[in-house]
Amino acid sequence: LRAGLARMQEIGGAHIGDRTMVDALSPALEALGESVAAAAGAARQGANFTATLTRAKAGRAAYINAKQLEGHVDPGAEAVARLFEHLAA
Repeated sequence: LRAGLARMQEIGGAHIGDRTMVDALSPALEALGESVAAAAGAARQGANFTATLTRAKAGRAAYINAKQLEGHVDPGAEAVARLFEHLAA
């Protein structure tokens, strides 16, 4: 999974703080060694963090203005969080 994330970042160029699914996936994979529940919590925290970012540096959200992004979780990050939450349930 980490190799997949690294390759995705290499191709897409996204990093933590760029307001993409990477904001949820990276911390989830870091916490996965502890437990799936910890990974789910980390993914949710990362996804929620994207709602505080008003500038996307990668992904489709990069074409949307700051007012439209503010307060909204990145859809890719939300999908990652929901996946890990489902796995943890």
